[in-house]
Amino acid sequence: MVTLSNHKLEQIVKKQRIQKQQILMYQKVMDGIRQDLKFKSLLKLIIRSVCRGLGFKRAGIFLIDSDNRNVRLVMGIDKNGKFEQNKERIPINLKPGKNYFADVINGHKKFFFSNDIPHRIPKKDKFRVPVYNNALVPLRFGKAKAIGALAVDNLDENRPITKSDVLALLSYATQVGLAIDCFRSHEKMIGLSFTDIMTGLYNRRFFEKALSQEINRCQRYSRTFSLLIVDIDHFKRVNDTYGHDAGDEIIRQIADILQHNLRGLDVVCRVGGEEFAVILPETPSQNLTIVVDRLLKEVRQASPHVEAMVKKKERVTISIGVASYRGGDLSSAALFKMADKSLYHAKRTGRDRSGPHYDSAKNLRLALLNNK
Repeated sequence: MVTLSNHKLEQIVKKQRIQKQQILMYQKVMDGIRQDLKFKSLLKLIIRSVCRGLGFKRAGIFLIDSDNRNVRLVMGIDKNGKFEQNKERIPINLKPGKNYFADVINGHKKFFFSNDIPHRIPKKDKFRVPVYNNALVPLRFGKAKAIGALAVDNLDENRPITKSDVLALLSYATQVGLAIDCFRSHEKMIGLSFTDIMTGLYNRRFFEKALSQEINRCQRYSRTFSLLIVDIDHFKRVNDTYGHDAGDEIIRQIADILQHNLRGLDVVCRVGGEEFAVILPETPSQNLTIVVDRLLKEVRQASPHVEAMVKKKERVTISIGVASYRGGDLSSAALFKMADKSLYHAKRTGRDRSGPHYDSAKNLRLALLNNK
């Protein structure tokens, strides 16, 4: 009968625990994707799994920025055991030996770990990994380029980090990298499903969801918001005369003008061929005239066009329908009909203007009748 040493037995138990944590994490990640788990929640799940499953005191996930030149801490645990983030960027486009993050992420080192004192860390390394029982491994899957790094430490504890700890962490980091990439791909797909490909604006599907949520919010907290329906004037003539490519270019130009002349919290959507909708949170009816006049003026001055239109001195204008929510049991469909009615009036009376301002508090009866 073969008797295992205590050391080998510990290794087997540890390996089984790590595998169990990997399986558990993936189950939670996939459940989270199905239930629209937020990215921050996924990162916290991973941090807890690293600490509780692998037995480290603290952990931190560092991801590469979109510029591919820096990494930053997107989720970690501070010395008090609370989750933290850090916007400080650590450069990684450096020559080998300049800092440990760059070396590990760029593949110059497979990993880094230390149980030593600070004098062993180069003084010139501003972004050195914290010492005292710590390790750093890349986040990658297969032969793909690293997407970041996973850092751990045993701060204020005497338990050293061994090479077997690091090898287990490397294996786990592969699963973490794959989970993060999977989640990002899922979020990208969700984002595409709510985005108009031509303009980059939100699409009709997103608009309907956002409008319903905004009405619910305002009903619950007694707040107000406004809705604009923007339509490009004589757009069919543009398509018939200059072609659909020209029409697409005009749509993109109008989309840019709307985006650059509204607040960051305003929701701009393309809801039809040449029709846009704008949700203006916390915008009472008395402030709408300023917003509407600015948009009409900016389109006139920018004079959206294609080259062939310039030669004929043709310009493009827009018409705007206006409605505001100021209380009442009003549906999103009813408010949209109010704005659409306003737009129709603007078109019928000459275009390049806004229609009458419909207010839910004054026009509730009309809106409810139209919604039947």
